[in-house]
Amino acid sequence: MPNKNPRNNTEHSSKPLLSILVPVYNEEATIKEIIEKITSLPIKNYEVLIVDDKSKDKSKEIIEKFSQKFNKPNVKLKILTHDKNSGKGAGIKSGLELAKGEYFIIQDADLEYDPADIPDLLKSAIEDDHTVVYGSRFMGKIQGMPLANNYANRLYNFLLRRLYNTSITDMHTCYKLVNTKLMLDLEMSSEGFDYATELISKLLRRSVAIHEVPINYNGRSKKEGKKIGVKDGIDCAYMILKYRFGKST
Repeated sequence: MPNKNPRNNTEHSSKPLLSILVPVYNEEATIKEIIEKITSLPIKNYEVLIVDDKSKDKSKEIIEKFSQKFNKPNVKLKILTHDKNSGKGAGIKSGLELAKGEYFIIQDADLEYDPADIPDLLKSAIEDDHTVVYGSRFMGKIQGMPLANNYANRLYNFLLRRLYNTSITDMHTCYKLVNTKLMLDLEMSSEGFDYATELISKLLRRSVAIHEVPINYNGRSKKEGKKIGVKDGIDCAYMILKYRFGKST
């Protein structure tokens, strides 16, 4: 569970256009650079929600040190810390409870995804009136993704397309920009890496249109901290079938 009194470093009177959530667990090597990148985006008014999932390394200390010096009038920074490690999905739900932006997006705390792509997703949502915009790695440039992971992702995408009669190319992308009211209405239950599968399944079951834009991806290895493994892949295939044919809405 998160602390009840998250730190609010800057106050902004108007409603933010975008809420960027950063779930963190043992990312001391990259967290400072990621925060610097996402708090420097060319967006007029937005908020950054950082949720530390009881990291065992120095992630929390690095985040707190950054927040003490942070002061940008167009960016509101909020920090939460879980009392115990609860999983990525739990971190997303904690952040979503505090989100005030019109749109909501997740930014992983590593360097696999470039925050510079976020404004393109937001622009597509605003200018073309899209409720949901996904950033597709397979429409953009991929570097460092192991061949086995590449094939696995393509297999999951193929299965999703066949089951839902959709044209989605990247169901497991980190960049999923969704209208915040819709996100709250979905009432997500997953607390692990299966969160992405539950989200897209619920969107498609509601016949919500998902627009995709190309993004860049620079994968990292297990040695560098990659946390998803074979078990997660098996769980994903199961979840795709579960949400397609089960009663969950």
